[in-house]
Amino acid sequence: GRAQDTREYDAIESQAGQVIIAGFGRFGQIVGRVLRARRIGFTALDANPGNIDFIRRFGSVVYYGDASRLDMLRAAGAESARVFVLAIDDVDASLRTAEIVRTQFPHLHLLARARNRQHAFRLMEMGVQVIVRETYASSLELAQSVIEALGESRAAARSTVARFRDHDEETLQRQFEVRDDDSKLIATTTEAARQLETLFEADAREPASGSGPG
Repeated sequence: GRAQDTREYDAIESQAGQVIIAGFGRFGQIVGRVLRARRIGFTALDANPGNIDFIRRFGSVVYYGDASRLDMLRAAGAESARVFVLAIDDVDASLRTAEIVRTQFPHLHLLARARNRQHAFRLMEMGVQVIVRETYASSLELAQSVIEALGESRAAARSTVARFRDHDEETLQRQFEVRDDDSKLIATTTEAARQLETLFEADAREPASGSGPG
């Protein structure tokens, strides 16, 4: 049947792809498009049948299945792949998948997308080395354009954003080291607001550019 709850997961033919992309929504699709432009083979997994049917019409190699299942990962070629891109929307599913990839396929170079800081902390706990926070890069890119629109040079705008990025990465690492053990996965609104306040205060203490005195 075509109904979402009765549809069988796809049987995956053996793949020689070097890259597996788990989660083929907008984030995973962009990674896939870049790889495809370089003729780099990849296998995509997505548990949303709507996504799959749409993507198939455009000829991508993508399979309907749960990436946190060991048999699915094996079938997708996790034993022989080199890189695993974790781009799943759902935080719990993302963490389950990270856990199984880290324990069962430690040879895979695991790069993960994080929905927010809390998600990033959980991935960091699992030892995931490369974590890209969703919307972070694009927000910084827009902030740089704002500074340029106000008449600053591109170099000055870029340098401000680079400093901010370094500072924020350090802050993230510091917060990770002192995070509460019982911190909930998704911060409540008040926790998130308090965190944001702390971040703005930390930013204010950090000199904005190298051009000021001392």
